[in-house]
Amino acid sequence: MRCGLVLVALLTLPVAAGRADEADDAFAKKLGAIVRDPRQSLWARVEAANMIGKIGPNAGAAAGDLIAVIERLRPTEQEPLQEAIVEALGQLGAPAKAALPAFTRLAGRTIDLDLALKQSRDAILNSSDSQEIDALARQLLSRDPSSRVRATKALSDLGPVARNAAPFLAIALGDADADVRRGAINAINRVTPNAKPTEAFVRAIAVDLRDPDANYRLLAVRALGRLGAPASIAVADIDALRSDPDPDVRRAVVDALNRIPIPQLPPGVTATNP
Repeated sequence: MRCGLVLVALLTLPVAAGRADEADDAFAKKLGAIVRDPRQSLWARVEAANMIGKIGPNAGAAAGDLIAVIERLRPTEQEPLQEAIVEALGQLGAPAKAALPAFTRLAGRTIDLDLALKQSRDAILNSSDSQEIDALARQLLSRDPSSRVRATKALSDLGPVARNAAPFLAIALGDADADVRRGAINAINRVTPNAKPTEAFVRAIAVDLRDPDANYRLLAVRALGRLGAPASIAVADIDALRSDPDPDVRRAVVDALNRIPIPQLPPGVTATNP
């Protein structure tokens, strides 16, 4: 009875938007303790789980308690509680990412639970991706070049789901660090695979046409050749490598110029398709 009164008191407390993080955590942990306590009634535990779900991501501190309960319950034991916990975890979003392995073990118990699992899994993954992408986009602005490089690689691995980070990657195309710039080029290819190459993108690739390393010059020529018409702004730079000391680069130049339409060049500059 005393535990039930505690729950009622908790449920009647206002959840202020400006509550400090410490207060949010304490409140969530009290609710999580009720969900986890087998001495509580099933109703009290379900209501506590529902309350956690209503609070949402600010109740992330309760995620551990919720996960512990669904991992402990047997397949047909306290099904309303299992479903309430799964739904609450979905409302928590990114803080509940650790619940995903447990979701796999819960699958196939009931139709209602399977539906809740799918909805919550999608909500957690979408929330996690969004927060991760935002964090990586901010990392592209770090003063540490190695952090910026890691961010480009991580965004590249995420692929099209990270398209919201494209404006930040576009800024990174002009990065003074060559590895960051190359990472941004690769990430843009993966994040926005169907987008028309921008002038900044083409010029970022063309920077490597002047690199002392023949391998980078070769890769740049080939990449520009694959772009075709959008790379026409770099034709003069590509044409300048016809006499490159590396034979592979010279051959790649011929192939690239066959693929790229020649634009109107400035006076005194000539370039003809072989």
